[in-house]
Amino acid sequence: MLVEKEKQVRNYELMVALKPLLPDDLRKSLHKDFTKLISQDGGEVVDVDVWGKRYLAYKIDGHNEGYYIVYNFINHPGNINEMKRQLQLRQEILRFMIIEVDRPQDIGKRIKKKEIEI
Repeated sequence: MLVEKEKQVRNYELMVALKPLLPDDLRKSLHKDFTKLISQDGGEVVDVDVWGKRYLAYKIDGHNEGYYIVYNFINHPGNINEMKRQLQLRQEILRFMIIEVDRPQDIGKRIKKKEIEI
């Protein structure tokens, strides 16, 4: 029974707010690092949505803006804590949030997306 729970994968969403003045090449390398972090240990990136620069509701580390990227992915629940730990170590990240998605079939149906060119 415990083995069956470990094999189950779930749908998650990761929203990352990066520092707004990062160069494009650094943002692209961070994107590659995020997808590598998700795909290690059997995870899979389903969708990436780049929101770009947005104003923050309040200042974070002296920044009024953040560069937002949203990742929809599938992963094992046991890997999420390690992902959070790895993301907390990155200085380029202002904030991040990982949530479990209840209805993954509705993701991205109503908005037009901007893709990252790698």
